[in-house]
Amino acid sequence: MNKEGERRMSNDQKSSDISYNFSAAKVLSILMVATAHYFTGTLLWIPTTVALFVFAFSSGYFSASKYYGNFSKSKFWKAKLTRLGYSLAVTNCFLLLLFLIQAKSGIFSYDTLLGIVGLNAILPWLGFHNHSPFGNGLWFLAALWLFYITYPAIERINRNPRRAFLFIMLMLGITTYLNFTVLVGYELWMTLFGFLFGAYIATIKARLPFIWGSGILISSATMMLALNKLWGINSLNYYLILVSAVALCNIFLVQRLPDILSLVSSTLSGCILEIYLIHTYLFIKIKQYEFIGYAVSMLLTIIVAKSLGKIRDRLKITVNLFSRNLS
Repeated sequence: MNKEGERRMSNDQKSSDISYNFSAAKVLSILMVATAHYFTGTLLWIPTTVALFVFAFSSGYFSASKYYGNFSKSKFWKAKLTRLGYSLAVTNCFLLLLFLIQAKSGIFSYDTLLGIVGLNAILPWLGFHNHSPFGNGLWFLAALWLFYITYPAIERINRNPRRAFLFIMLMLGITTYLNFTVLVGYELWMTLFGFLFGAYIATIKARLPFIWGSGILISSATMMLALNKLWGINSLNYYLILVSAVALCNIFLVQRLPDILSLVSSTLSGCILEIYLIHTYLFIKIKQYEFIGYAVSMLLTIIVAKSLGKIRDRLKITVNLFSRNLS
């Protein structure tokens, strides 16, 4: 095999490793998010913030990797709407049935139009109350839509390395400023920066060696733990969490995760969105047996999410066959 062939094989292997890493990381991240939503009011918000950053970074990174240099708005939106549309359609049908059984109020309110597509987080952002049971806690999906809407402009900016650098530095400053001035109750601004940073890194293809990324992650996490536990200083948490999240994403880009995670990844990677959409509705609280309630809730969520994923895939196949027959 010539050097060009070896180089291509090496690049293919690296791409495969990165895809595997983020597939496993997103599964672990959604489980972390669901766990934090179950055990509210705990320090789990810290790893959950990192998990959300990983999600956002992954979306930005793979969007930029796929479309950089060959961007088409029509192809971009067709892919995104197809990927999200089937999951939203099937999951919302399940949730509608669940809400009707539970006799929930506000099912047919105007807020539902935003809730069924995951945009009802916009209402509290604008100071309005959400009356619909749809879209409970789905602010990340609203942030994802915002990234998709702005991505064509982001893609153009990232074509020029100098302009891309100035833009990401500007966004770092703006999101950091907003984090301390516009309080929304969750790490919206860091997550939004995660989308932008992922797209930026994919464009410039920058990496830190594994040893450097690991050292930064350990150092920032240790410093945050020491500051909070020993001296009660939490004013630097935002910066240290951000540095930790960036370092962790860098590790995912340069070092393949243990293959043992492939079992979790292959089992749940196909229904991550379904888990995200339904998990808050399936929590079972058992007094004095909180962890049993948590285990039952997670098992129920996974079973329902995988079932919805199978229905989604079947629906997609049916629609495709129907479209081919029409054409």
